[in-house]
Amino acid sequence: MIKISFPGITQEQFKDAFNVLEECKAVPVLGFKYPFMGPGGQYGNCWWERDSSLTLNGYCWLDNDFAMRALWNFTLVQRENGRIPLWGHDTVGDFDIQLSAIPVIFDTAFKICRRTNDREYVLKIYEMLKKYFAWWMSPVKRDGRTGLVCGIFEETDPSDYKEQLTYAPVDLNVQVCNGAGVLAELAEHLDLPEDGLYFRNSFQTLRDAINRYLWDEEDGFYYTLNVKEDRLTKHRPYNSAFDTFKRGIVPENRRERLLEKLKDNSKYGYYNRFGITTAPFDSPEYCETTGDYKGWTSWSGNIWTLRNKIIAKGLKDCGLRNEAAHIAYQTVMTFNGNYAEFVSPSTGIGHGVKRYGWSASEYIELITELIFGIDYCAWDGSVTVNPCIPEELAGCTISLSGLRLGNGETLNVTVRCGEGAQPAEIVTVERKKNG
Repeated sequence: MIKISFPGITQEQFKDAFNVLEECKAVPVLGFKYPFMGPGGQYGNCWWERDSSLTLNGYCWLDNDFAMRALWNFTLVQRENGRIPLWGHDTVGDFDIQLSAIPVIFDTAFKICRRTNDREYVLKIYEMLKKYFAWWMSPVKRDGRTGLVCGIFEETDPSDYKEQLTYAPVDLNVQVCNGAGVLAELAEHLDLPEDGLYFRNSFQTLRDAINRYLWDEEDGFYYTLNVKEDRLTKHRPYNSAFDTFKRGIVPENRRERLLEKLKDNSKYGYYNRFGITTAPFDSPEYCETTGDYKGWTSWSGNIWTLRNKIIAKGLKDCGLRNEAAHIAYQTVMTFNGNYAEFVSPSTGIGHGVKRYGWSASEYIELITELIFGIDYCAWDGSVTVNPCIPEELAGCTISLSGLRLGNGETLNVTVRCGEGAQPAEIVTVERKKNG
């Protein structure tokens, strides 16, 4: 088992995050051939593109073979036009059949592919993602005038948009743009230079569209665009605006203004104990739902690991390491031993499913990959450790041991956290062959 030494986190709490993921494991169903992870709780034995992807991000540090097989399932259910269904039953009331999910699968697939030297496997996953990207960029989902991608239902959060080709959300466009970046890197690894050039150009095209049409210069903020009315939905200043830090989508000359919005404690609770809210406190839509998940309103004020992880990792992409460390630590400690679907920002109490798969997975991911800064790539055999240490850990020594690299090796890492302006000191990076 992976062991941790980390102030405020017991071994039992950390192990329980993996227990949650074990509880989410499900037998193959609805086109899946291999075991996978469902969301947990009352959501039952069904796969969802988002949940069944996100649960693998933390679990791959324990069992990458399981993660590889679970990811492979999506190649089996992908539709001829490239669409991956939102969930196994592929029907949601009266919604248009052209419905998928916000495509966080790009990042999950990239991580799992980087952990294997099985070229045939990587090529098959690449082909799946390539077809999926093409579907998002097709006239079915893409606005012809702006070039932005439009979404409905759980293709964005909040998920109350119902009309196709009407709303171009920030979070969706960031994830599709990120998908182009992922595909460019996979194409380079697979020695497909023409594909690589195409996806690099696609990334830049989407980045330009996001910055041209979703940015409001007066407010210094990104908003969803109603493409039919050519109107920014300024009544909805959701924290998805901060997703644009990912891969440096937001230009350098806008970052400081956007960062000021993020750090305005009267808006999103940046300095509060429990972390970043999905909607600002002064929004007319701000709402802390309790009990079971209540649809899009549960995304209108509560705290979610998914939202905070995207923001924290994007801040790190832009070199804003202190801010990335702050949000990562805040989120980890809020969800530590509290692996609920979402958390109330006023109390820190978990609501929705109480043992929720992606919350446990992203808790593990934020500790391992952001705070410890551990990265493994089988393609060149490299392990890098580049910690983002929050000020709360100054002077402490933290460690992880027994991380599994998926190549028959385990990894142990010890970091001594610096004080003041002193950088973190990497004390141990030890690789051992299993057995």
